[in-house]
Amino acid sequence: MYGWVHADMVILQGGENYQKSFYVFEELAQAPSSASATSLIAQAVSELHMGRLEEAETALDQALTLEPENSTAIANKFVLDTIAGKDASESRAKLESVDKGNEILADLAAKREAFQTAMAKYNPKFEP
Repeated sequence: MYGWVHADMVILQGGENYQKSFYVFEELAQAPSSASATSLIAQAVSELHMGRLEEAETALDQALTLEPENSTAIANKFVLDTIAGKDASESRAKLESVDKGNEILADLAAKREAFQTAMAKYNPKFEP
C-alpha cells in the first residue's frame, strides 16, 4: 500500500505505531494553530494503514476542501478509492490534471509497461 505523504518514520514501523502516529496527526489536524491539509493527509494515511477507510476518506475530503489541487491528497484519495473497491477513475483523472509527473502515476505506467512486455511473451498459439 502506498502512503504518499512523507510522514514521521513512526508510521513506517507498523503495528501499534500506526495508532501512535494517528494520535499525533489527529491532534495536529484538529488544533487550530496546526490544522492544515498536510496534517489531515497524514492523519488519513495513518487511518489507511489501520484499515479505517471511512475515517481516512473523511480526513482526505477535509484536506481537499482546504486545498482542492493538493496532489498528495488527490494521490491518497486515488489509493483509498482503489483499496475500497470504488471507481478510482475520477481521482486518477484529477491527479493527472493536477500533477502528470506524480510518483504514483509513474509507478502505474511502469507496471503497465512491464505487464504488457510480459504478456507479449505469452502469445497463445492456436492450431486448427
